[in-house]
Amino acid sequence: MRLSVGDTLPEVETPPIDRLRIAYMAVSMRDPNLVHVEDEVAARSGLRSVIAHGTFVVSYAGAAVSRAVGVDAVRVLKVDVTAPVFPGDVLRTRAVVTRSEPVEEGEMLTVDLSVTRHDGTEVGRGSASVLQQAVT
Repeated sequence: MRLSVGDTLPEVETPPIDRLRIAYMAVSMRDPNLVHVEDEVAARSGLRSVIAHGTFVVSYAGAAVSRAVGVDAVRVLKVDVTAPVFPGDVLRTRAVVTRSEPVEEGEMLTVDLSVTRHDGTEVGRGSASVLQQAVT
């Protein structure tokens, strides 16, 4: 797929983020923060329930890019988590090519990224740098 400035990459939509996935992530990351697995701890932190790890947001933003261009083309991925993700949330990505710079191997594309919850709240934003090989 050849990309140009203004192109939108295919959206990635997650299944609902459930407590089991959050618990698996806590174990796999060796994250002892109980805000991810115990409602009482989350409530003491001012949250309505446990929250998912920021890696959910970052990984789906990255998936939107890598599924479209291939993982080998991704040079940089920067994503800031901007709001919590709760159990039951469905995440959607938006990825738009906003810049193209010539480089020796072809073009370095900048892709602006946004991840939103099903209610429209932005939970992540950032960008990716993607190498688009020259056509030979």
